[in-house]
Amino acid sequence: MPWGEIGLNSLGLVLYPGLVAAGLLGLLLEVASAWAMVPERGGPLAAARRVLAPLRPAGDARGFPLYSLAALLLALLAALQVAAPFSPVPAGDRNLLVAGIGLTGAAWLLWTWGWNRGELDTRLMLAVQLCWLVALLVPAIQPQSFKPQTLGNTLFNPYLPVKVACALLYLLCLPALLHLLPESAPQGVPGGAGRRPPGFEGAGFSLLRIGLWLPYCGLFASLFFPPGGDDPVDLLRFLGIVGGAAAIGIAIAINLIYRGADFTHRFYTMVVALFALITLALGVLSAVIGTT
Repeated sequence: MPWGEIGLNSLGLVLYPGLVAAGLLGLLLEVASAWAMVPERGGPLAAARRVLAPLRPAGDARGFPLYSLAALLLALLAALQVAAPFSPVPAGDRNLLVAGIGLTGAAWLLWTWGWNRGELDTRLMLAVQLCWLVALLVPAIQPQSFKPQTLGNTLFNPYLPVKVACALLYLLCLPALLHLLPESAPQGVPGGAGRRPPGFEGAGFSLLRIGLWLPYCGLFASLFFPPGGDDPVDLLRFLGIVGGAAAIGIAIAINLIYRGADFTHRFYTMVVALFALITLALGVLSAVIGTT
């Protein structure tokens, strides 16, 4: 890889759409989710204080957040691949499969961490991860490409219902992927009391969730909407889609939390899993029809 491309990728990883951009947007969405999910504990300022409180660790280095920081790095690498306007990474070099691999690695690190702990529902997390992979991979069956400019513009008539089904499946998986549910959040739900003791481990998982908003919601925008150009209007459009996906994920999470852990487990392992199988079958069938 030429030094110029290395420099552009490094710039993107640190500034935009990487660490700084993901941190600022993630912090804004984290405060919004804390306010929406625990409204009885005050307004936006109170929600912001609850979000920032775990980021000031009071423990020692024995709780070093190895899993969460490794997952955060993978998530930031995934953010480089989304179709964000003004990204320093050339459009031809972006690949949504790389973004999917990064986010899958981040999710598997969390799943490995929670395997022998009673705090997380690892079976639910595995089911959600597999369903999300269906939503990620099925749109690429027909165009046989993971380039954002190809996937976002795929509007073949036989394949449009499949893309809609994949988009819905993706949104249904967001609450668990973004750690908005108690069953998948090692640090507790946004704005809640938290379940990690003050220290570096709790701060690491809080930082991880802040860093996941842009990669997951930006990947949704890149998969299911045509990419825009490098102008302010397209940037606002991209941010609007990201914010809309985040808002839907928060709304689904609130509904599932209200209904309880048993309902949430059955919903993902039975209803969403069945919907993922149907979506996969529709994708394969549409691909066969498109080639005949």
